[in-house]
Amino acid sequence: MFDILIKNGLVYDGTGKAPINADIAVKDGKIAKIAPEIKDEAAKIIDAKGLCVSPGFIDIHSHSDDNFIQDDACQAKLFQGVTTELAGQCGFTIFPYLEEKKDIMKAYVLNGPENIAHTMDEFIERAHKNDQKMAINLAYLIGHGALRANTAGFSDPATDADNAKMAEMLDHEMKSGAFGMSLGLGYAPGVMADQEELNNLGAVVAKYDGVIMSHMRNQADQIYDSLEEMFEINRKTGCRINISHLKFGGKKNFGHANELWQYIVDAQNKGIKVTADMYPYEASSSGITNIWPKWALKGGIPAAVGLLETEKSEDIMNFLRDQLQSEKDGHGIFIVATRGKAPYADGKDIYEISQELGIPMAETVAKIAAETQGNCQCVFFSMDINDVHYLLKQDVSIGSDGSAYPLDPNKNEGRHHPRNYGTFPCFLRLARELNLCDLQTAIYRITKKTADIIGITDRGVLMEGKAADITIFDGETIADQATYKNPFMGAKGLHHVIVNGVLAIENGEQTEARPGKFLRKTEM
Repeated sequence: MFDILIKNGLVYDGTGKAPINADIAVKDGKIAKIAPEIKDEAAKIIDAKGLCVSPGFIDIHSHSDDNFIQDDACQAKLFQGVTTELAGQCGFTIFPYLEEKKDIMKAYVLNGPENIAHTMDEFIERAHKNDQKMAINLAYLIGHGALRANTAGFSDPATDADNAKMAEMLDHEMKSGAFGMSLGLGYAPGVMADQEELNNLGAVVAKYDGVIMSHMRNQADQIYDSLEEMFEINRKTGCRINISHLKFGGKKNFGHANELWQYIVDAQNKGIKVTADMYPYEASSSGITNIWPKWALKGGIPAAVGLLETEKSEDIMNFLRDQLQSEKDGHGIFIVATRGKAPYADGKDIYEISQELGIPMAETVAKIAAETQGNCQCVFFSMDINDVHYLLKQDVSIGSDGSAYPLDPNKNEGRHHPRNYGTFPCFLRLARELNLCDLQTAIYRITKKTADIIGITDRGVLMEGKAADITIFDGETIADQATYKNPFMGAKGLHHVIVNGVLAIENGEQTEARPGKFLRKTEM
């Protein structure tokens, strides 16, 4: 007898092929059988008539590194149909660290320093020992920022000894099953890295056929220089590169997304192994110092805020004034959460706050940054929606750049970016409404294509013998409901989600099961 039998569904296998009418049987966490009609008995029968049956969606860019420790329901992602997340992004991870650098690592992590671990193995083993469960699967990258914080630090170029130690640490984690490394070159300490340092680590990742996921140094006026920096890693090492949350920011770049994409395609045609992912929104989300000059970030965020008390203060303020010249500019920066440090700012935009305080907008940003020591999450409306839609039409994967938060607003701090809750149904809705691509292609781009980029081989397609991660939804009504004003909403049109052969969502409601597991590249 099978554990689950899905009957009468329209099956999209994740490869991009046209769907077929078929039944799917699940047994012991695997897809046991796919056939036009399966008459065998099953403990649970799901009638999927009129619904799409697809591989569980894979979030290629997640920040859910340790969210499961606080809340194992993983609702923000599960209620989009996501069954696997790739965490450890933008150069940030809570492992590895060297014992003698423990205080530095805790300061680097800021939020949740109690969860840092010497290695990925230690982190996973601790979770198992503490019987910590999760609703969906987690795979990990190793953050370049963590490697650098433990060696060269936040202010200095890497020495030969630093590069050797970073490579040694990364090699250990790749042997343990990490899927690659992430870069956060717009943040400290990644902003200090030079090409030699990046190539050195790229060679380690390439050795294990891993991937580098890159938050590039610049995603606006210097984006082509930043792309070339990434391409050079591939040229020198052969390491595969994925451009994270692809965008072309800055007002003067609006309308030029076609040129940006052609630049990437030309590189691919020349043999550069580069792919990209993005989210379907015109706003990004990051810390408040993300709009500061990059030179100010080279010593880390606390040090950057400390520059406001030095002779560099006026240089920073002039930079901020240049970016905040109009009321519209102020409305374009929304404060998500100040973690109790500046509660008057939570849930408001910079223009609104400046009016309440009676001070200019640049001074408002500086005041909030100082009071929060830079630990303040913001939403930045920095992209052109037409450019976003153009790029969504291209052969990119989809990643939320978000975390697996609870759906209950009372369990959250501030109002998160809706991408945390709506990325995948938003993409599917836009694909349908704007004719971005057909449904089988859209599904391919959030399942098998993503799995191939990451290096996940045991799921991402509906095939006998593969892991039974399955999402069942209404292809005509699937849509996002999360908004900037009320992000705490799951997808419309989502019916069932199966993770490792166990129902995690049944008839639109979450079950008590927490069937997620840690994935390792070494087990693929």
